[in-house]
Amino acid sequence: MAKKKNVEPQEEKDNDISDLEDDSFDDLDDDSLFPEIQKKGESKPKEPVPEPIGGDFEGVDEFEEVFDDELEPLILDYKYIKPSIIKTESENDYELIVEGQSHGFCNIFVKHLLEIKGVNAAAYKITKIDPPKIFIRIENGHDIKKIIQNCINSLRENVKTVEQVFKKLM
Repeated sequence: MAKKKNVEPQEEKDNDISDLEDDSFDDLDDDSLFPEIQKKGESKPKEPVPEPIGGDFEGVDEFEEVFDDELEPLILDYKYIKPSIIKTESENDYELIVEGQSHGFCNIFVKHLLEIKGVNAAAYKITKIDPPKIFIRIENGHDIKKIIQNCINSLRENVKTVEQVFKKLM
């Protein structure tokens, strides 16, 4: 039978923090470090409202009155797209590259492509490395340029309809 080793008890470490001369914990008693706890039914004391930045608004009842006369129609700077069509290895598959476009444009364009007669499939892919690509698969006997032109016209009509609705709201 094996003998047990006699293990001497380790000295107990002094866990008393009274030896610390540092006053680094004194700021923990400050109430500003902790959130205020409210009891149910108590109301929070109101804080003073800061003064407005950027000018004197004395005599103005509402903030909107200052800007009512300054509204002018916005002149939009349109961004023209220069797409490039690439024929892939398959006979009816094409890639449409649209540089500088986001998910918003590609998603709407693909949605309108899928509604065009002669389009079997449409999808897009955006990566950080390559420009956005829209993949189009068409049926035999259809022209890709006519399909894209029909899609653009459909998209224009949709934008005109939305524009008219917004004009009625204003």
